[in-house]
Amino acid sequence: MVDYDPYMEEIMENPYPIYRQLRDESPVHFIEEYNCWFLSRFETIWDAACDSTHFHTMKGTTPGHLLTRDTPATMSLNAYDPPEHTQRRAQVKALFQPAGLKDLRVQIQQLATQLVDELLERGEGDLVEDFGAKIAVTGALLAGGMPLEIRDQAIEWVNGIMHRTPGHKGATDVVNKAGREMFFWCLELTQEMRKHPEKATGVLHTLLTQKIDGEPIDDAAVASTLSLVMIGGSDTFPKALGATLHRLWQHPDQRAAVIADPKLTRGAFLEALRLDTPTQMLGRTCVEATEIEGHRIEPGQGVMFLWPSANRDEREFGEPDRYDLNRKPLRMLAFGQGAHMCIGHHVAKMEADVAMRELLSRAPNYEIREADAQRNRTEFVQGWMELPASFQS
Repeated sequence: MVDYDPYMEEIMENPYPIYRQLRDESPVHFIEEYNCWFLSRFETIWDAACDSTHFHTMKGTTPGHLLTRDTPATMSLNAYDPPEHTQRRAQVKALFQPAGLKDLRVQIQQLATQLVDELLERGEGDLVEDFGAKIAVTGALLAGGMPLEIRDQAIEWVNGIMHRTPGHKGATDVVNKAGREMFFWCLELTQEMRKHPEKATGVLHTLLTQKIDGEPIDDAAVASTLSLVMIGGSDTFPKALGATLHRLWQHPDQRAAVIADPKLTRGAFLEALRLDTPTQMLGRTCVEATEIEGHRIEPGQGVMFLWPSANRDEREFGEPDRYDLNRKPLRMLAFGQGAHMCIGHHVAKMEADVAMRELLSRAPNYEIREADAQRNRTEFVQGWMELPASFQS
């Protein structure tokens, strides 16, 4: 029997050896303490993530929702299931499609240029805190229709929501405080802008000016979705970009290839996202009994998808632990799959393309001080929190 618990020290340190064990020995793994199944193989997760008949999100999707149950599910977009989810997602989907990102790309380009100017002027800086995080939160606020004046506060809130105390399973006082402050700020903004919806932009404008079944969208639901945009757009992208820049630094030949041909930025980013997937798990609740690989899943039980394990599954990827920006896999699960696939994946790809082109064209020989780098250690999201580097033009 595989010794696995998402809160184990070994998982916080390096989950991949245990993920491999799960795939080989217990790919549909039940932990009684959480009344939850953990899926670790690519094909199994792909199929389950697309199954809206047996698995719903109404009780939440995160470890706080489904494992420790100390975080209440919100009224945000990902709390609904088809067909209602389909209708609500369709309202804002166009804002996150490539055709709708032209203005946002211009603004992100201007910011990336400014940030690289600052890094080069100092000669050093942090690729996560001083670069990726600032790009991510700016993109999230602009897409959401929230004022850029709260960038620093937004980063503080998001980091607070991801706060963990060693040895403690679940949310801390820091998490609860940050979550409350973020939600009530979004609620206040929603209530204020409802008085003048014509002045709103982005997601906020859409939610204030459209209706569901003839009724305006509830303020709390709007605020919950704004919170989701702020968290989803701000937290994982800096870790994914950091992983990409770190992998290219580790592989000078592949970095040189991207510098010579900037069109390779997309493959470099997606391969790092596959290899170093930040989100460790998201899940559903079973609503209708079903079987997965001979195991009966009962209504009310949780089902967690271990995305990073799936993205290193030998059954799907050749040499899965090797970084190869030319891999071009037919399928990948770094953005999820099915009805709840990350709605912002085009935004993330655009931001990565802009950020990498700007940095690699102007500071191609950046050097990472790996001994000073820091990773966050949580059951939910992992990746680089601090990635200090030195720069030369």
